[in-house]
Amino acid sequence: MSMTQVAILKKSDLPVLSKLDSNIQKMGYDFNIIADNKNVFFDEAGLTCTINGHETYFEIYMEDPSAIIHEFAFIQSDLSDEDIAISFVWGADFGAGASIGLISIALIDNCNALIYCLDDEMKYTRAMLLEDMPSFLNELKGGKV
Repeated sequence: MSMTQVAILKKSDLPVLSKLDSNIQKMGYDFNIIADNKNVFFDEAGLTCTINGHETYFEIYMEDPSAIIHEFAFIQSDLSDEDIAISFVWGADFGAGASIGLISIALIDNCNALIYCLDDEMKYTRAMLLEDMPSFLNELKGGKV
């Protein structure tokens, strides 16, 4: 089963990968985006990262927010002038879930992104994403929540 988390924001505010990487590391996480060029935005091919030494990959799709609203109307009332929706899709990989959560926090911090879990039809705040992080990292180590 795959899961989808979406960040909706203004494309002009989208930070380059190196800035996201740096912001996450400054939060104290052992995190690294693996890319030949980190002075670019996301690539729809997906993203490879390491979190606590665990390498992970997840898919990335970019589209106009109207495409998301068409299927998930609960988002519409939150939107104003956002012009890009970035979907992060992953499976049963806790490293991917942790990485997407951290990237989402960095997007909130850098460009006031709106973050949604489409599977649960739920809006995430920065605090909610941070609260989920220990569970993801514990599962990544093979522990129990």
